[in-house]
Amino acid sequence: MITETDVAQLLRDSGQLLEDWDAGTELALDSLTFVWLVHLLDERHGIVVGPEDEDELAASDTIGSLHRNLVRLLPDGAGGASAASGTEARHAS
Repeated sequence: MITETDVAQLLRDSGQLLEDWDAGTELALDSLTFVWLVHLLDERHGIVVGPEDEDELAASDTIGSLHRNLVRLLPDGAGGASAASGTEARHAS
């Protein structure tokens, strides 16, 4: 299971400057940030991003779309409550 909060933390740890965010917060992932994000997904959440999934993930333009794309990669489709409900809460770090 991975939540939008987990995704935001991974993005921060990958070098994205996020303070206040919600599912609609826009992303601009450069190649180095993307590679580090993929590494952290595997290391911390056991989510392996295969070559066939990289383009879709890299094209994610918001935290919410990145989260939805990651949920699709999970074997059981479990992505947390925000994925199921579609709610958009605003978060501050």
